Amino acid sequence: MVATELTSPHRYLARRGWLPAGLRKMWLCAYACVWVLTLSTAAIVALAGRPLAVSVRRVLGLSLSAARNPRPQLGHIVALAAHNIPIVCWPLLLGVLGVHRHRLARHVADGVLLVCVVANTLPVGAALGAYGISLLVFIPQLPVEWAGLAFGMGGWLIQRKNPLSVGEGMGLFALICVVQFCAATIEVMATPHA
Repeated sequence: MVATELTSPHRYLARRGWLPAGLRKMWLCAYACVWVLTLSTAAIVALAGRPLAVSVRRVLGLSLSAARNPRPQLGHIVALAAHNIPIVCWPLLLGVLGVHRHRLARHVADGVLLVCVVANTLPVGAALGAYGISLLVFIPQLPVEWAGLAFGMGGWLIQRKNPLSVGEGMGLFALICVVQFCAATIEVMATPHA
């Protein structure tokens, strides 16, 4: 009995009302979707060859140089997290607005969420395709950042069927904030800098 409690903290948190039931499944689906969009964009750019890669490099204008990155600072971590948290948390507000109650509103929300995810994954995937593995050292935070994006998506996918309680919504918001602060810390500390 005790071993089950210790080995399954997600069930404990879900039972306490801090995280919505079914979050693990929805998060895995959303996380897979985010990576499929990112990697398929990278594959398209890479397979299209040099002309598309050159165009993408021109549009993105990335400078893969440690000298261009500032030294790690706490303010930079806070600024990055503050920038990313609204981008990944806004789907939680859809339930507060009651969007899940109306069929048309749900479909519109699905479309807006898809556009948001594509807008975030497309440039990253295009950069991966254009710059190749040399980009990887500059995006060590990406798996964690995408995890936060997937938690926001997963929250909406759950709300489409069952509205979140206030406790579940706050728990999910707190989880996303922690994940985004971890991603920002990784980005600032692990990215090559001057």
